[in-house]
Amino acid sequence: MSAQVNRRRALVVSDQGISSLSNVVVTIFVARSLSAVGFGAFGVAIVAFMLVQGVSRALVGETLLSRYSSVDTETRGSLVPDMLAAAVAISAVGVAVVTVVAVAAGGEAGRALLALGIVLPLVTVQDTWRYIFIIDRPAAAVAVDAVWLVAVCAVLSAAPSDAGAAWFVIAWGATAGIGAIAGGFLGRGDLAMPHPLRWLRSNRDMGSRFLGEYVTGQAVGQVVLVGVGAIAGLSVIGAVRAAQVFYGPINTVHQGIYLALVPEGARSTGEVHLRRLMFRATLLLAGVAGGWMWLGLLLPDSWGTTLFGETWPEAGGLLLPIGLAMIAGSAATGAFAGVRALGDARESLRARLRTVGPQLVLPLVGAAVGAGHGYAFGFGLGHAASAVIWWAAFGNALASSRKAASDRAGADPRALGPVVESTLTL
Repeated sequence: MSAQVNRRRALVVSDQGISSLSNVVVTIFVARSLSAVGFGAFGVAIVAFMLVQGVSRALVGETLLSRYSSVDTETRGSLVPDMLAAAVAISAVGVAVVTVVAVAAGGEAGRALLALGIVLPLVTVQDTWRYIFIIDRPAAAVAVDAVWLVAVCAVLSAAPSDAGAAWFVIAWGATAGIGAIAGGFLGRGDLAMPHPLRWLRSNRDMGSRFLGEYVTGQAVGQVVLVGVGAIAGLSVIGAVRAAQVFYGPINTVHQGIYLALVPEGARSTGEVHLRRLMFRATLLLAGVAGGWMWLGLLLPDSWGTTLFGETWPEAGGLLLPIGLAMIAGSAATGAFAGVRALGDARESLRARLRTVGPQLVLPLVGAAVGAGHGYAFGFGLGHAASAVIWWAAFGNALASSRKAASDRAGADPRALGPVVESTLTL
């Protein structure tokens, strides 16, 4: 394993860590500065942003990683203007929807949503630059996120005493604009005349399937949360959320490893190498999740109460089953990244749809049987079943890739040479 590959992986995971840290810092600062109503209004704006961000990542960022990681740098650079234009177009649609909802909602939540409409394109473009840089220039992605983190900390520390949720949304989004400007400066060699719809049209097949995956995942998550609240009560949701927040760093590591794996897998020299890469990454993440779980189990109750308040006694009892669920979820990491690295959007969407049943039914059945503990064990079983589904999907995607290579070799015998050679040299 080369030092350059290790450095790239470390930078990608570090970038994800900085991005997540900025969200944590902003959340804590705003929570300490606003009333419960104000913080709720800020939260509504952030949820709206995350929905738009998810759509943009599905149609632009994820498609870039899956389809274009293995092409040459010059070709990828020529796509940057269209990618940025597509992200702006998606955010413009988001602005229109958010504005309508804001007017209908009114009050502090409405003002926060109107503020989001002003800064939404800036935040979306900043996030798109991250994906552009992750493949070839992860240090630039780190720089873009670090600029935002420093800027938002500086601005929030100067917040006026009467600042409301809308002020904090503007501050958060405007400083993302500084990160977007930094991205434009670092990637200025790639900028040219954009065509807003060309990226969306030319990648409609893959982007639409990734969007379907995102919408499905969001729908399942929301249904489960509402269902658990109705079955077991709001206190159980609070305890579950506290336990999940404790495991937040694992999600950060997961996302960082995924962002590193997809481009690396797309450039893989053969099937054996790809399998080995994804299997090792899965073992690594499962080990990290297991270590974090043991750290939580050894955490003194006084520390947990300091961090989570009155929710901790119930949340602490969920650390073991939620931790086991995190380990089970980690088991799917390599397979999910492998399917994306192969660019098999059709198989990826099929696998996502197959996971709906276990991820939806098992947690709700568990909550009905055993409240919070039942939910946590059902959640873990759902993720374990999903891991099996994703590894089967990875096998199917590999078979499809093998068949496509064979078909190309049949059409042109010269195409077989590099494929065979790269496999034999592993």
